[in-house]
Amino acid sequence: MKIEASPGRASDPSGASKLPRGRPKKGSASGSEHPTRRNLLTATIQLFEEFSAEDLTIEEVLQASGVSKGSLYHHFKDLGELLDEAMLTKFSMGVDEHIALIETVLQTASSQKEVLEGFRTVTRISQRSSLRGQRSFRMNLLLRADREPALAKKLALEQQRLTDALEAQIKRMQLLGWLRSDFNARAGAILIQAYSIGRRVDQIVEDTVSEENWNTLIFQVIEQGLMGLSADESSTALAETPSCDENKTK
Repeated sequence: MKIEASPGRASDPSGASKLPRGRPKKGSASGSEHPTRRNLLTATIQLFEEFSAEDLTIEEVLQASGVSKGSLYHHFKDLGELLDEAMLTKFSMGVDEHIALIETVLQTASSQKEVLEGFRTVTRISQRSSLRGQRSFRMNLLLRADREPALAKKLALEQQRLTDALEAQIKRMQLLGWLRSDFNARAGAILIQAYSIGRRVDQIVEDTVSEENWNTLIFQVIEQGLMGLSADESSTALAETPSCDENKTK
């Protein structure tokens, strides 16, 4: 099974070249949005690569986006609302992409083995060392939400949406017999999202765990823990599954 990451995001470390379509935008039940609004969000997310939200000024956003001040205030109440929306969008980008990749697996797989192969590909994509900056951003936003109750409420809704989507996918796989049915699907959704936090914790030291060793442990947790395979079945599958490079997923 060949699964590829979104080309737009793979070439853009900020992930801002292609905003996620999973979360409906303000004033639109379908998730579509005005190009000017999207342009403002994209420019702001890209500016997060250089500036913190506290340091960003409205002039810098307008210059980067090429949008007039009047247009900004037409789409957002003020700079603060734009910054909050941009931070929430960036927070969800990677997870939305991985949810979409898992959905591809569910729609194309015809056996547990193909699900296993798909999970390994998604794991290799989501645990890349190059995503260190995105992991740091997400952790910083969680800490910021602890200090800002209004932001915390918005972030809670966004996090709930992500967890709900993963929980629904896990339940579908449990019904199909591809995952064990004796564990809580929502707990499984939280566990899957926690891997990246652990990866970022390790990246603070010089002698980090290799991507291969880290991913192998995740494979074992998913396959032997969540899928219920034996150690031999998991090891055999590991030897047979092509690497991320061979699948050209990077």
